Amino acid sequence: MQVGCGTYVAHVRGRPYIYFWHYETRGGRRVQVNEYVGPAHAARTRSDALRRCEAYFARVDEDLRGIRETTISALQR
Repeated sequence: MQVGCGTYVAHVRGRPYIYFWHYETRGGRRVQVNEYVGPAHAARTRSDALRRCEAYFARVDEDLRGIRETTISALQR
């Protein structure tokens, strides 16, 4: 299982833009997905990128808790 997310700045025609990257499952495989967020100078873009990171980590935390519980309960039988 690949877990991770983050942001990066890409310059397009000399202007900086923020992209959000994360891993997700597609077709049974983990792939890295890159999503455009917005212009790097905009406060709204930064807050949206932060919101996306927080949401990703919340989902991963929930998924890992489920995997942990399943694994531990199987071992305790």
